[in-house]
Amino acid sequence: MRKPLLLLVGACTLLAACAAPPVVAPLSDAQLEAMSCRQIGRESDKLNLQVDQLRGNNAVFGPPEDQKRAAITAAQHRLQQLRTQSVKKLCTFG
Repeated sequence: MRKPLLLLVGACTLLAACAAPPVVAPLSDAQLEAMSCRQIGRESDKLNLQVDQLRGNNAVFGPPEDQKRAAITAAQHRLQQLRTQSVKKLCTFG
């Protein structure tokens, strides 16, 4: 019973490590204008967490470095868009 369970857990871990990291698309001007300060804060938190996870993911069987860099760059670009919009809307966080 233990052996098949351990093999299943190991296979799931290996498959999860090989998954390609998500690459987020930049926001359009209309999307940015429609976002409230609360939505901007939530999206920023989500993207910061994603970037931290990608930077910390140094698994042997993880995604290739170029995919990680592309995902981090896209997330950072979107974060910059959100920061600019939060300044325009005079959002306060904390």
